[in-house]
Amino acid sequence: MYSLTLLIFVFIAIFIFGIVLMRIGFQTLTYTHLKQFTPKLSPLNGLLAGLLITALLQSSSASIALLITFMASMRRSLKFAICYLIGANIGTTFTVQLFVWNNLDLMWFCLIVGVLLILIPLQHYLWFSAGVISFGLGIIFTALYGLENLASVIPTQHIEQLIGVEQQSTFHLMLLGFMLTTVIQSSTTVTGILMSFSTDGLIPLSHIYYLLLGINIGTCITILIVSISQPFYAKITAYAHIWINVLGAIIALPAIFRDPLIQITTWLTSNPEQQIVFISILYNVVTGVIFLLLLSPFCRFITFIHKDKSDLRT
Repeated sequence: MYSLTLLIFVFIAIFIFGIVLMRIGFQTLTYTHLKQFTPKLSPLNGLLAGLLITALLQSSSASIALLITFMASMRRSLKFAICYLIGANIGTTFTVQLFVWNNLDLMWFCLIVGVLLILIPLQHYLWFSAGVISFGLGIIFTALYGLENLASVIPTQHIEQLIGVEQQSTFHLMLLGFMLTTVIQSSTTVTGILMSFSTDGLIPLSHIYYLLLGINIGTCITILIVSISQPFYAKITAYAHIWINVLGAIIALPAIFRDPLIQITTWLTSNPEQQIVFISILYNVVTGVIFLLLLSPFCRFITFIHKDKSDLRT
């Protein structure tokens, strides 16, 4: 069992390395331009900016950290920031969708193309960045393939004790998702690992649902750490991010919210990995729409709870 546990951590480390490589590649391509990105302050532009920038950077944490930089350097509308956060929560599911397409042929293709583009001395950074992205994706697929194989040899009772038993409490599942994300510092990584261990339907979808709620809350820790040294106008973005994910989880806790999302997900696909992606998308879209409909009251709530000497434009 010790060797099996060690292999799991090795594959998790490989997975994280692949995620880091992909982010480096995308940031090399886009980060300089994104720093100069100054969209208009409308809520719709905030939503689209959060969605697109998170999809490009392959990380909601990196995307929201960029928003905090914006907020620290210039006063931006709080409505814009909140809509950006909602878009970032939805955008992070695009990376997870890549994991569903994992297969051996694609894995080898990404690894070989990535190595060739990195090693061939082409004279433009575009090719090197594309190589890093391709190689990183290949490494992610390699780690997922390894985790899926390990999942088949792990004694079923161990997974059931941790996650799968019917008696498992909602709070325990959310806490587990929160703690894993807090330790690994990447909701994408934790979700990818969860997908690897759900290929045989061993973990009930209702349990995965609550794990995802905890994973969403766990992402707040990274953003809170980033905002510590920032001025208040940037910190309030981190506070808003916490409120969105915590209140979203509270809204989504009841069965009246959970059951329709699970039913729609199972109707859309029978693939356990794709079900995780769909339920994550549906949860973030539905809660995002709720916050968009209540945008003005939510802004007033945030500014009332987190008061500062400076005026905040809402």
